This record gives sequence, structure tokens and C-alpha cells, in this order.
Amino acid sequence: MILLTAMGIGIAAGLMRSVTVIALVAVLICVAFAVAMLTSPAAPPMMSLLWAIAGYNLGLIDLVIGLFVVDRLRTA
Repeated sequence: MILLTAMGIGIAAGLMRSVTVIALVAVLICVAFAVAMLTSPAAPPMMSLLWAIAGYNLGLIDLVIGLFVVDRLRTA
């Protein structure tokens, strides 16, 4: 579920087409994980952060591939 949520966030951030937004969202994912580590009695697993980062990157990649496919279909 973390992977799918992060992919959705990556697609939404990529649709903004702003490098600042894309970088800010990446930092906010790490900040949210750090806050969860500081406030929870049991530390969340590090794999959750890695899945979130991987999902975010996959979302951005999916968006780029989707935009490329749409552009190719429009010119054909």
C-alpha cells in the first residue's frame, strides 16, 4: 500500500511540472518518516521508507513514460 500511495504522490507531483515541487515532496516524504520515528514508541521499519522512495520514483517514471506514449500517439 505504501508503494501505491507513493506512486500516486509521484504522479501528482510530476503533473505540477516544477522541479521545486518534485524536490520538496521528496524531502517531505523523508521528513514524515523522521517525525514518525521520533514520535512513535516503536520505530517504523526502514523498509517502509525505501518502499516510499521507490514508489515515488516509479510514479515519476510512469508519468514520463505516459507522457511520451501520449505524445507519440498524438503525432501518429
